[in-house]
Formats: sequence, C-alpha cells, structure tokens
Amino acid sequence: MSRKVRVRLEIDPSCQETEIVIRTCQKSKEAEEIIRAVERCVGNEYPPVTAYKGDTLVLVTQNDIFRVYTESRKLIVWTGNDRYESRQPLKELEEQLDEGHFVRISRFEIINLRKVSGFDFSNTGTIRVIFTDGSETWVARRYVQAVQKTLKRPATKKEGEYDA
Repeated sequence: MSRKVRVRLEIDPSCQETEIVIRTCQKSKEAEEIIRAVERCVGNEYPPVTAYKGDTLVLVTQNDIFRVYTESRKLIVWTGNDRYESRQPLKELEEQLDEGHFVRISRFEIINLRKVSGFDFSNTGTIRVIFTDGSETWVARRYVQAVQKTLKRPATKKEGEYDA
C-alpha cells in the first residue's frame, strides 16, 4: 500500500537559493528515498571520485561514499556495497569532497555524515561512529573536538576546567 505524499511549491522572491523541506512525523525509509531522488535529480556541484576496482576505473558519486580510509598503505573508498582503491593522496581527495557532508575523523579517515546513523559518546574522550549499513569506526582522540564542533555538540570539559 503506497502512501500519498503532498507536494507544494512556494514562490518567495526574497529567497536566495532553492530550498527543499521534507516535513514528516518521524524519520522513515520513504523520506530517505525522497532525499536520494532529489539529490540524484538536482545533481551535485561536487565531482564524482575516481577510483579503481581492480584495473577498471570507476566514477563513484559522493552520495554513495560511506568513508574513505587508508589500509595497508592503500586509500580505500567504501560505499557500503563495494570497496574501491583511489590512487590519489587522502589530502587531495579531501579537497574534492563536499565539506558540508564529509568530515575527517583521523589522520587516515574521512566519513560521509549523510551515511551516519548515529554517534556513540558513551566512552569518555572518544566517539564511535555507526553507519547506516551497521558498520562502525572510531574518531581519533585528537579529532574529537573538531567532530563535536562539526556536529555542534559542546566539547566536554577536561578535568580541572570550570565555567567562569
């Protein structure tokens, strides 16, 4: 049984750029599918990432990337379903990625915030990242504050620090 979705267009001359708002009572697969469909239709100003599957060159859209990390001196582009190798340095690849959705969590790893289902702050001083496919990774201690700032979560106070 399919549910009806009401679509409404509002024209606002004061609006500087197009904004799409999806209003729903809770996070759902339907809302996620609508978001993905809009992203595919509108396109992306950020180019796809060139990577390799064996000897085959593949263009991986940034929306598909879960994480980019170094493993055994190779740069891996993980999409949840597939694993590709990139032949460029992590720093160079980082400059191509959409800075609004990708965040560095260690010297060797960058994650796509659109593919994160949650952050576990229960272990003091570190953050566990849980992806929508169930896989996990950890934020390196020296990147915790930067990630918290990105998430707009106040950093925890260190021992001996007090509010004035």
